[in-house]
Amino acid sequence: MDYNLRQIMGLTIWWTEGTKAYKDKRWKNVWVSNVDVTNTNPEIIKIFLAFLRQDLQINEKRLKLQLQIHEGDDIEEFEKYWSELTNIPKDRFNKTIVRPKGNKTGKSKGTCKIRYSDKATYDKLIQMLNKLLDGYLDAIAQNSIKN
Repeated sequence: MDYNLRQIMGLTIWWTEGTKAYKDKRWKNVWVSNVDVTNTNPEIIKIFLAFLRQDLQINEKRLKLQLQIHEGDDIEEFEKYWSELTNIPKDRFNKTIVRPKGNKTGKSKGTCKIRYSDKATYDKLIQMLNKLLDGYLDAIAQNSIKN
């Protein structure tokens, strides 16, 4: 396994928190292969973005962000917070979704979805993840990784 820590963390975040390819219900035999990660934790979002930007060298102009917040949350404050944290300008935000007030209001700055729509990047992520997992499973099989 020839991956650095940021790559391992980025792949793990995408593997556990990211959207995987799915069939588009509108068209027969059409698959959607977005690279999405959704989370409330700003550190997870920052690590994933560093991975996309530094290791996958994405086209920054195609990078989008969408927030989900609750009624009563300050939309301008939350959009400003996530824009500054991610270095994604608000003109690349998809429309913020406002949900009915829940029992967790005020515990976060909303739920942030990072979206990068590019099949080639999605395919590269799948290849990298499979290589990482294969290497790890091989190491386990050879008893070179201890509990």
